[in-house]
Amino acid sequence: MGSHMCRSAPLLSAGPLVKGVAGGRQQAAREPAPALESVVRQAMCLPSLAPKYERPQRRGRLTLEDLPVLTRHELETATAEALALGLGGGTLWAHSGTLGAPGLSLLPPEMFAPAIRDDWNPLGPADVVANLHPAGRMQPDHYFFNRFAAASGATVLPVGRLPEDPDDDWLAFFARHHVTAVAAPPQAVVRLLGASTAGRPVPWLRTLLLGGAFHDATEDGLLASRFPYTDVWRLYGTPTAWVIGQRGPQCLADVYHPLSHQHVEVIDGRLLVTTLTTSRLPPLIRYDTQERGEFAHCACGRPGPAVRVLGARPPSFRFHGHTVSARELVDLATAHEEVADAQVAVGADQRIQLRVRLAPGVADDHHSLAWIRFRVLESHLALAACAREQPDAFEVISVDELSGPSTLVSEEF
Repeated sequence: MGSHMCRSAPLLSAGPLVKGVAGGRQQAAREPAPALESVVRQAMCLPSLAPKYERPQRRGRLTLEDLPVLTRHELETATAEALALGLGGGTLWAHSGTLGAPGLSLLPPEMFAPAIRDDWNPLGPADVVANLHPAGRMQPDHYFFNRFAAASGATVLPVGRLPEDPDDDWLAFFARHHVTAVAAPPQAVVRLLGASTAGRPVPWLRTLLLGGAFHDATEDGLLASRFPYTDVWRLYGTPTAWVIGQRGPQCLADVYHPLSHQHVEVIDGRLLVTTLTTSRLPPLIRYDTQERGEFAHCACGRPGPAVRVLGARPPSFRFHGHTVSARELVDLATAHEEVADAQVAVGADQRIQLRVRLAPGVADDHHSLAWIRFRVLESHLALAACAREQPDAFEVISVDELSGPSTLVSEEF
C-alpha cells in the first residue's frame, strides 16, 4: 500500500511549538513535516482528494494547519476509489453505517500492531492472552489483538465471544491453561465484573487490555476494586482513525498519549488526527474523528502531549464502546412503512430507546415493535453486535409524540 506515489507533494514546513490555547485552537507539538510530505503526495493519487491538496499547494510553503480538514464522507469516497483503482492491499473493515450504506476503512495487513507495541508494551513472551473480542461482522478488534499478542511474543488464545451457557466454566478453563492476560470488549468486561462479584476470584489475571477501535469507558475505580492485582492497559481509538492513543496503569482517567504515528490536534474541542505513514490508504490528514477532547497533563510523567477524551459529538453517541449515529438509526426505522417518524433516546446507564411514531393503521403491539427492532439491528453494522451481547440495552417503543425535532435526546428512563 505504501508504494503508490504518483504526484509531487506540497512542501510542508515544521511549524512552531505552540503552548496553551490561542483563538480556540490548540496544537500538540511541532508539525511532523518530513512524514507529511509523503502522506500528502499519496493522498493526491486519489481523484477525489487531489483537488483538495492541489489548491493549498499553489500558495507555496505550507504548515499542517493550512491543509483542509478531512471529513468522514470524503474518507469514504476516497476508500471506494482506492478499491476501484486496485490500490488496496490491506484489510477492509466496516467502521459504521448500514448494509446499504456502509462506512468502510482500509487498514494495512499488520493493523499497526508493531507500531502500537513500540509505544504500548503490556505483554511479554511469558504471557498467555485470552482474546474475548468477537470475530466477524467486519469488526477489527479480535484480529488486531491476535496480531498484537504475536508482535509481543505472547501466546494468544482466540476465544471470541463467550457463550451464555452458565455451565461453561471459562474462568476455570483460563486458570488451568495459564492465562495471564485478557483482551476484552466492554460487554465481556461486564461479565468478568459479574463473576468477581459472584465470588469467583481471578488471581491469575495480571493484565487487562481494553479498548482498540472502540472506546471502553469502564470506570477505573470499579476495575481496581474488583481486580486489585490486575494492571489495566487501555487503547483509545475510533473505527475510522483506528487506534489513536494509549495509556498504562499509572495514567489518569480518560487521559491518553497519542501514538508516535498519530498526530493529534484539538481545535474548538474537536479531535483531528493525521496518520504519519504511507502504509494506510487513503491517508488520514487532519481527519475529523467526530470526537471531543482537550489537551491535558498526565501524572505518569511520560513526555509529550496527552489528550483527555470527552466523548462523541452529537448526533452521535457512545454505546458500550461503539460510536453510533442517531441519524442512521432514525433513517433505518423510517425506511419501513410501519414507521412515520423516530427518535433515539440514550439513558445514563447505557440503554437505548428507539422511539417510533407508528404509521396510521399499524398495530401498536409487541409483534410490530419486535419486527422494527429486528430490521434495524439486521441492517446496522455496529449496533447489532452490542445488542446480541446485551439484548435488554436496546429497545423499540411506540410513542404518540417525539420529544422535539432532535434525532437524539438524553433522558433518564
